[in-house]
Amino acid sequence: MFKSPRFFAGSVLIALCWTVQTPPQSFAQTSELTAHDNHALLYARQLGFSAGNTPTVRIRIADGLDELKFTPRGDIVVMASENSGPAITLRGNKTYRVTLEDSRPGVYAYASILARAESPAQLEPAREYCKLHHIPVETETLGALFALKGSIFDNRETLLLSPKTPNPSEAQNVSPLPDSLSGDPSNDLYTELKEYPVARIVFKDDSGSVQIANENFLRINLPDAGATLHSIPDEHGKLAPFILNAQLIVTPDQHGKLAVLQSADVETILRGIVPAEIFATAPEPALMAQTIAARTTLIAQAGARHQADPYHLCNHQHCQVYRGLSGAHHNTDRAIQKTRGQILMDDKKPAATYYASHCGGISAGSDETWGLPPKTYLQTLSDDLAHRPVSFRNDCEFRAWLAQNEARYCASAPKEQKPFASTKYAHWTTRVEIAQLQDALKKAGQNLGTIQNVEILRRGPSYRATHIRITGSAGTFELQRELTIRRFFGGLKSALFVMTPVRSGNQITAIEFEGAGFGHGVGLCQTGAIGMAQRGASAEDILMHYYPGTALKTIY
Repeated sequence: MFKSPRFFAGSVLIALCWTVQTPPQSFAQTSELTAHDNHALLYARQLGFSAGNTPTVRIRIADGLDELKFTPRGDIVVMASENSGPAITLRGNKTYRVTLEDSRPGVYAYASILARAESPAQLEPAREYCKLHHIPVETETLGALFALKGSIFDNRETLLLSPKTPNPSEAQNVSPLPDSLSGDPSNDLYTELKEYPVARIVFKDDSGSVQIANENFLRINLPDAGATLHSIPDEHGKLAPFILNAQLIVTPDQHGKLAVLQSADVETILRGIVPAEIFATAPEPALMAQTIAARTTLIAQAGARHQADPYHLCNHQHCQVYRGLSGAHHNTDRAIQKTRGQILMDDKKPAATYYASHCGGISAGSDETWGLPPKTYLQTLSDDLAHRPVSFRNDCEFRAWLAQNEARYCASAPKEQKPFASTKYAHWTTRVEIAQLQDALKKAGQNLGTIQNVEILRRGPSYRATHIRITGSAGTFELQRELTIRRFFGGLKSALFVMTPVRSGNQITAIEFEGAGFGHGVGLCQTGAIGMAQRGASAEDILMHYYPGTALKTIY
C-alpha cells in the first residue's frame, strides 16, 4: 500500500532541502506543497468510507471567514491532498493560523425549485401543470445510490426547476407553483457550480517559524484529543470555541472566503449531533432512539443537499445541529456505541426520520406540514398509549382536549419521576400586539391599513393552522405553511393553536394564542420519547411508535 511521505517540522526538514528563510530572532520554514487537484473530491456527492467500512461525510463548521485560528491538543499532520502526497507533522499545544490569498469566488447558475419529490413519477402532476400553463422547466436529481453490507440504499430526490440563470435575483423572482404541487420547496433556490472558487491557502504558526502554502486545499489530521477552533460563529452569529477531532479541511467557499469543514465517519459526527438535539440526561432508550433517528437523517441527507458547496451537510438546523466535541457527553456517546450502524428503513430508502422537540400531543404528517407525498409512517396520531387518529370539530373541542394532558407522553412524567423542562410546551399561551403585527406586515412589503380581522382559513388533520388570512382596510394578506405562520407572528412555539383577536371597538389591538407543542411536530417527539422511556419503553418501542411500519436495520 502506498504511504505518503511524512516529515516532522524541525531540523529534519533542513536536511531535506526545504527552502529556509531566517528573519531576525526567528527560524522560519517555508514549504510549497503540491498535490493533485482536490476540488473534484470535495464536491463529489457520494459518501466516503473509513477503513472500518463506516460511511464518512464532510460537514461545514464555518464559512465566510477571513481567517481560522486553532490550537491542537496534540501533534497534527498537514497534507496537500486527501489521501496521498507530502505530509508534514507539527507539534501540538500551539496556535496556528490559516488565511487565504489571491482568492476568487466561484461561478454559479441558479434556478427556483418549483417542486420536489422522491421519484420523477411523483412530479408528473407538477410537470403537467407547467406544460398546460407554458412554464418552462428543467429537472435535476440529487443524492445517490450506495451499497452497504450487500444492500442497495437510495437517498435520491428529483427537483423540478425553473430555467437556470447566472442571476440569483432572477431565479428568486420566479412565481411558485400552487401549494398542492410544490412538495416542500423549502430550499427555494437551487445553486449549480459552474467554476470552482480558488485561492492560495496559507498556513502559519503564531511565531512565524512555520509557513505552508497550497492551492485551494489543505487537510489537517487532528489528534484524538481534538483541537480548539477559536471564534467560530454559531447559527445566530455568536462567536465561541469549537472543539473537533478527525480531519479538518480548509478551502475557499462560494464567495472566495475561507470555509472550514470536518471530514469524519458518521459515528464521530453523531457525537456532536445527538447531545445538541436532545437532553443528554434523558433516559437511555430515548437517547438511543434519537441517535438512530439522527443517524438515519444524516445518511439520508448526505449527497442530497448543499450541491454547490464543498461539504455534504451544514451544522445548523437546516441539516442537523452539530457542535463537534464541544458538547459531547458520555451518556450520548454510550447511546451511539450501543446503536452503532443502526438506521430505520422504508423499503430500500432510509426512512424520513424527522423529529421535533414537542409534538403538543398530536403528531403531524409530512404531507400536512410540507406538502410532501404522504408516508404511512408519518401520520397524524395521538402521542399516548392509544396512538389513534385525532380530530376536532371546533376550537372548543381542542381547548377541552388541551386541558386533559395526563395521558400524553410529552405532557407529563410518571408520578415518581421528575418531568423534563420541555414538558412545559404541552400548553402555552402568548400575545402578539397589533404593532408587532404591523411591523411583520411591513417587512413582508404589505400595507393593509387598519387591521380588521385575522382568521384561520384552513387547518391540517392535526388541527395545525396551515392557512391564515389577515384583512385590513386597504387589502388582505394570506400566510401558508406552518413555519411561515409561526415566524410571521414572532416565533410561535408551534402551529397547533387557537387564537382570539382582542378588540377595542371595531379595531384589533392584539391577538392571543393558546397552543401546544414546540416545533413542526412531524416524526419523533423528543419530549414524548423521554416520556415513553420514563414509562419503561425500549428504544425500538419508541421508534415504532413514532415511525410505525419502518424497519430497524444494522447497515455496518
